[in-house]
Amino acid sequence: FHNGATVNYLFNYDRMREANVLGTNEVLRLAFEGRAKEFNYVSTTFIFGWAIKSVLYETDMNAKMELLDFGYSQSKWVAEQVVFDARSRGLSTRVFRPALVSPSVTGGGNNFDIAVRLVAFMVNHGIGVDTLNQVSFVPADIVANNIIAISNTPGTANKTYHVVRDEYSNMLDITRLITESTGRKFEIFSLPDFVPELIRRCRKEDLLFPLLDFLVGSVDNISSMEFKRYDSSLYQAARDGSLWGKADPTLEDTVDGIMKCMNRKGM
Repeated sequence: FHNGATVNYLFNYDRMREANVLGTNEVLRLAFEGRAKEFNYVSTTFIFGWAIKSVLYETDMNAKMELLDFGYSQSKWVAEQVVFDARSRGLSTRVFRPALVSPSVTGGGNNFDIAVRLVAFMVNHGIGVDTLNQVSFVPADIVANNIIAISNTPGTANKTYHVVRDEYSNMLDITRLITESTGRKFEIFSLPDFVPELIRRCRKEDLLFPLLDFLVGSVDNISSMEFKRYDSSLYQAARDGSLWGKADPTLEDTVDGIMKCMNRKGM
């Protein structure tokens, strides 16, 4: 199982290559040594960059490298190609592409990724965004469990899996559930109006502050992806066909886990 990566939306490809590409090369070298092994690689849906296709299937691989304009997505795309090359040379592989990995439903985890930082900012400042972009939070323990479950199930090798929620949800669903569970009210903005409001309110002490330039520079790309959806048919079938697979928690429980984590971490 190879889950090691540098995850940073500000670094360019050159700064990510050693960990994300050469690191994958080294683990593949180990996989080819000695007795036969299976190689399970944790990738990301970001290999599609700012894709605007209406549906992204698990068999898609962004062969033309479209809309890959930042280092993390570029380095993970290249690493996937290395894994696919190993597959073509006879190595048994699986590629797992999570989207947004959230804290566990009990609030466990230490992941301060961009999505959790954004939710914390929205809660602290009482602002929300009205956009149809798919928000696919899957708790970390469910992601880990199902990667292991699928990897130990016969007939699942040499396929790619989108580890995303079965049901569509968006950021309005997230803020609505937070209001229902905590009473926190949100002033809702359209996406074009939300970003200037975010810039106006964001301070150095906000966890979102280091990612402000990235978000501002990406707003047009985010807007263009409003109607994009991820297909996860292979993932759902493999998960449900495993003795150990776990279904998605409810969105309510997932959001509750995010809030517990943010409270525990003082976010």
